Amino acid sequence: MAGANLSPVGEWDACGNRFYSKAELYQMAWSDVNLDNLRVACARYGGPIATIRDDRKMVLVSGGITQPLVKIYTSAGVQQAVFIWDKGSIEAMGWTSEEDLMIVEQTGEVHLYNMFGTQLPRHFSMGSEVQREGILDCQLFGDGLVVLTKGLQLWAVSGLAEPRPQKLASPALKEAPSCMAIFQPRHTLSGCLEVLLAVGNSVMTVDVDSAEQTAAGVGNIQKLSIAPNGQFVAAYTADGRLKVWVADFTKALSEFATQSDKLPEQLDWCGTDSVVMCWQDILLMVGPYGDWIKHNLEFKTVLVSECDGIRLVSAEQHELLSRVPDSLTDIFKLGSTAPGALLLDARQLFERQNARADNALRSIVGQLPEAVTSCVDAAGAELDPVRQAALMKAGCYGRAFCPVGSYPRKRILQVCQSLRVLNALRGSHVGIPLTLAQLEALTPAVLVSRLINARHHLLALRIAEMLNMDTDKVLVHWACQKISASLQQPDDQLKDTLTSKLQKYRGIRYSLIAGHAESVGRKGLATLLLEYETCAADQVPLLLSLGEMEGALTKAIDSGDTDLVYLAIFRMYRKGMPLKDFLETMSSNPLAKRLFISYCHRREPELLEQIYLGMGTYDGVGHMRLCSALRKANKISKANQAGSSSGHAALISDNSEVVQLLVRASEQYAQTKEHAFQSKASAEYAKLRTVQAELEQEAGQACFLGCSVTQTVQQCLRLGNARAAERVRQIFKLPDKRFGWIKVQTLATLKDWEGLEALAKEKKNVLPIPVYIAACKSNGAPTQATARR
Repeated sequence: MAGANLSPVGEWDACGNRFYSKAELYQMAWSDVNLDNLRVACARYGGPIATIRDDRKMVLVSGGITQPLVKIYTSAGVQQAVFIWDKGSIEAMGWTSEEDLMIVEQTGEVHLYNMFGTQLPRHFSMGSEVQREGILDCQLFGDGLVVLTKGLQLWAVSGLAEPRPQKLASPALKEAPSCMAIFQPRHTLSGCLEVLLAVGNSVMTVDVDSAEQTAAGVGNIQKLSIAPNGQFVAAYTADGRLKVWVADFTKALSEFATQSDKLPEQLDWCGTDSVVMCWQDILLMVGPYGDWIKHNLEFKTVLVSECDGIRLVSAEQHELLSRVPDSLTDIFKLGSTAPGALLLDARQLFERQNARADNALRSIVGQLPEAVTSCVDAAGAELDPVRQAALMKAGCYGRAFCPVGSYPRKRILQVCQSLRVLNALRGSHVGIPLTLAQLEALTPAVLVSRLINARHHLLALRIAEMLNMDTDKVLVHWACQKISASLQQPDDQLKDTLTSKLQKYRGIRYSLIAGHAESVGRKGLATLLLEYETCAADQVPLLLSLGEMEGALTKAIDSGDTDLVYLAIFRMYRKGMPLKDFLETMSSNPLAKRLFISYCHRREPELLEQIYLGMGTYDGVGHMRLCSALRKANKISKANQAGSSSGHAALISDNSEVVQLLVRASEQYAQTKEHAFQSKASAEYAKLRTVQAELEQEAGQACFLGCSVTQTVQQCLRLGNARAAERVRQIFKLPDKRFGWIKVQTLATLKDWEGLEALAKEKKNVLPIPVYIAACKSNGAPTQATARR
């Protein structure tokens, strides 16, 4: 059997065939605390403790402050915060799953505070009906609360992230229930919150949709308590009986007569297999088969139910009452010959260099994996570091002789890491007395978050590093707290202090730290910190909010992300940056300039023209006006082809706008020597459109606009207006051969062979006869006409 010097059996209490231990966690560090006169709220998973003077009792107040004080302590009794409660009468007080203190006034107002007494902005009200009727009872749970009004109606909030009071189904009560309890949404089949009400000799279940009688004839229940896993319900009746059912009351599991005529002050679960009742000076625990253990109490004790036990908080000490795991029982019970006990003996003999260690090990060689498992599990459940070390050494000793693959190597490492974490947490300077089962239920990620909120950053960092978790969250929170606590330190010094600690870690999001610095008015510090941010998508927006426009644009360009460049450009332009400065910035950044011009060209042409003028890019303005003129001219041409009913006068008016745009385009092109051709071409086109408009007025029909010079001459000849054709020739200085060729082709197309013959016989004819012959043949002239040519 295990060595007597390690055995904790003397600290155990037998309850039937099981053992329970009551281990001291802390001697409370607080002083002058009398829990009899206080409301006490203890958070689960070893969380903080809040106290306030109980205004339901007559209490002698001494000192200068008459208003009640809310005091917040760690589980070791170390005070963390104190603040004056200057609001209304308190109906209920408790802790949320995020370890925020929730205080409910009798008017239905709900206030939230962090563990350092700072009020959180998530204040809300349970509604006007609750305020009007008043609160009869209020029950809190991790993510919300349930209120029973004096009008016997139930209101609930089942999520504190977005608190929305919801009225449950009316229970139609004629008298107030004697007590109530809450099934949290994670414990119900429907996934919705359910409330148990003890009314007379029956129990009702109320949710959003219905109110039904769940059990009848169960006795006059005075107290209800639901197991941490939501599978069992314990009740204390007026005749002093403790009854336990399954959650839906379809099966009664046990009944125990306490033989007490006094109602217990508290009723709660010790894990999931026993129920604890607490009177003024007695603590009674009842096991699953009617076995019981009684403890005498010297001070008032507050019960805090956990998943694997129950914590007992008094003015003097903090204890944990829990069932002893089977692994510990098998190893340490008197006369045990279990494999784990023999392995522990073998290890102790080995340490004493006793040859009997080999015999002890050989006696369990076929059960070594079982023995190693038992020792390692027992070490995880043990609170004493000396016994933890002995059990882990025994497990490692046995593991060395196990067949390959019979026991997972990682299990020992995981338990060792967990024990290091738990022992660090249980120190009085931290004050978080978790067990391994509670740590597994809470998860390491949540634990690290809670340590961060409690400002134990170094411990949180070491735990995160040991468990290969992301440390970014820890470091960023530390940096933000450092900034908040160093408001008088110069920006350069504080930046150096932060970066000297953070630079050895990769992937730190300096943008979050800089954002916090900005929120507390340290814009200079925020700008300095952003120089260390490697993610441009986080860096650029914050630089813009800090007013570092040019710096943000430079970072965006360096990142190669056009979306970020656009963001910087438009923030600069639309947030009041002077146009002159904006244009200078664009001119000095060619990429930004091209992107902005591209955007304006597609979406805001008016703005683009303004930008071009401001930059002195006259060819760009000319190009825009030329394009605008061509678009309008195209519309006019389409209207002509479709025979628009808008009238010839309207088309002429539209053409005037086209001419004006062309003239303005020519003027802008003329500002630069490199675009002389574009300037002349625009002017010539404006002149052509003007002539064409005049010709249409003379002809009385829309047949010229949109034509080229050649087509205009041809159209004049078709209409028989040779003088107009000659005028076009002179205006645009058409060469004689070109003009003659146009006349030949037009007359041939009109099959005016006589006119063609007359043209060929003119003295000024500059075209050779073969040109006339080719025109005749291509247009199907008679043979005689061709011969005459």
